[in-house]
Amino acid sequence: MPAVRADNSSLTKRAMRAVAWGYGGTFVRMAMQLGAQAVLARLLGPAEFGVFAALMLLAAVAVLAADLVSAPIIQSADLTAEQLAFACACQLFGSLLVAILVMACLPFYRAMFPLLDDIGLGLAFMAAGTLVTGLSGVSLSLLRRHLRYREIQTAQVAGYFAGYILLAIPLALAGFKTYQVLVLAWLGQAVVSSALLYAAERHAWTLSFSVRANAKFLTFGAQISLGNIGNWLASSGDRVLVTKFAGPVEIGYYNTMLNLLMTPVVQLAASLNTVAFSVAAQSSQETRRRGALAYLNLTAMVACLLYGVFFAFPESFVALIYGPRWLGGAAFVQPFCLAAVGFAIGAAANAVLTSTGKGSAVAMVQAATACLLLIAVFVALRSSVLLAAQWMAGVYLLRAIALTLLSLRHVGAGLAGGLTIIALPLFWLCVQVLLARQVADVLALQQALVRMLLSLGAGCLMLGLALALRRQVFLHDAQLLLTRLLARLFPNFSFGQKA
Repeated sequence: MPAVRADNSSLTKRAMRAVAWGYGGTFVRMAMQLGAQAVLARLLGPAEFGVFAALMLLAAVAVLAADLVSAPIIQSADLTAEQLAFACACQLFGSLLVAILVMACLPFYRAMFPLLDDIGLGLAFMAAGTLVTGLSGVSLSLLRRHLRYREIQTAQVAGYFAGYILLAIPLALAGFKTYQVLVLAWLGQAVVSSALLYAAERHAWTLSFSVRANAKFLTFGAQISLGNIGNWLASSGDRVLVTKFAGPVEIGYYNTMLNLLMTPVVQLAASLNTVAFSVAAQSSQETRRRGALAYLNLTAMVACLLYGVFFAFPESFVALIYGPRWLGGAAFVQPFCLAAVGFAIGAAANAVLTSTGKGSAVAMVQAATACLLLIAVFVALRSSVLLAAQWMAGVYLLRAIALTLLSLRHVGAGLAGGLTIIALPLFWLCVQVLLARQVADVLALQQALVRMLLSLGAGCLMLGLALALRRQVFLHDAQLLLTRLLARLFPNFSFGQKA
């Protein structure tokens, strides 16, 4: 028994360090991304970002290529040399195949952008970045397995800094105001990040093609890959249709606003969900159940409080970040805020289900919502791109509800828990937005910066109120976690831990 407590204590400490590095690295990367994108958006404009956004649809494929063997490596109780060699073989040939498929998209992009003679070169850069990213997949998976998120975050931050700060901004300032600047930035980021990941976790490139000996390894990886493909279709199907039927400026508005608002939640989910996935693989069933409820509850509330800040004053938000040249994209802010909230909740539920071996159920939900998203956006685009954004947000929220209820059922919780996890945080968001708008109207505030500071203050006020009323706002397991956290942050105050 003492040995078990020591192991649990060690796992908890490593998990907390991983979460700390996940949060820290993600916030640093988000700050850099916000600054770099704001500068580049003002220098290049919506049309150049529209072409880049069309090409970046393929970057999501690069992420899938890097994660072909991630889940089996993390989940294997005793990773053998044979399994590692098989993973290397899958990763190598999978990355090559994806790079070839990227180049096969050339006729499609030439038809979409007939005036761009250099679109083939842009695709070649994307294919090279896809291959490089995929080749670092095994190293990334091994680092995740050992909860070495300091090395992961360092590689990702350094890659973004090299690609966008050191390369793209100087090129744009020098007069190269074309979408190729953005493509080169992404390629530079991929090369630097992949090199640092492999340097942090070197492994032999011994290849094994024994499918029969690795049947369980391959089956589990295939289930997770199906879920990832469904997630890519659900998250990128709307972008594909918008790219097909809209012009470069509308594509730029749609994708730039979506990226701006989805980046925080996507990067936080990527950091925290892999930590949760790794920890759950080494935890007892009861620990997983209690952790799942707390994780879902806190994720939903944090997401609603965060995006309520942006939802309140969309025009002020866009003008402050990108300038008046981009005000045409302000109409997309509110639906994308709701989509981001749905993504955050769905991603947390996805991590709960996947970590407990329910990858096939996740794949079914992802496939169903991906089909619904494609149909809804296709129909909406007959009217306007904005309507497509609104319907996309609805599908994201629907997917979040489905995955949350499925995960609650799997851990033994009831419908009441689902209402607390989803409905109450959305109500909190509405109150926060109404409060900020009412104060702005009463005080006749018009300046963009003042309005956004007011919205931030309303968010902080609602956060404080949620913490003060945590027994009424949060589920029991989330209450306990928050009480312990507050006791550590403020040891001189009593927060009712015994209760």
